[in-house]
Amino acid sequence: MADSQCAVFQFDVKTMSMQGAEGPVIFDSLADAERYSEYQISATPGVGCRIYDRDGKIVGTFADTQVYESFHGRPAARRSLLAGTVYLVIGVGLIILDVRLGFRLILGAECGSCGSRR
Repeated sequence: MADSQCAVFQFDVKTMSMQGAEGPVIFDSLADAERYSEYQISATPGVGCRIYDRDGKIVGTFADTQVYESFHGRPAARRSLLAGTVYLVIGVGLIILDVRLGFRLILGAECGSCGSRR
């Protein structure tokens, strides 16, 4: 790549993983790369673009702000924390239920060491 050229990689905003099997798109100027990135984001909001210079440094990152904030940031963290808490409570409840049933759910039979009959 020449000194003035830039490479644009597309990524999925939700997973932040690179997309496009064909690889980066090379542009002769940063302005062309920015216009391409803005067009891609307006056409497909779930896609972001990251622009790299010739040395591999990130020059700019473009993504739809609303889409990005729905998957990353405080609201997404709250949803993940709430879901994790619900799963933890359900898991503990199921373990307690299994202990009361003599480990019939996990082992498929009553546990002899618990004093339960088989």
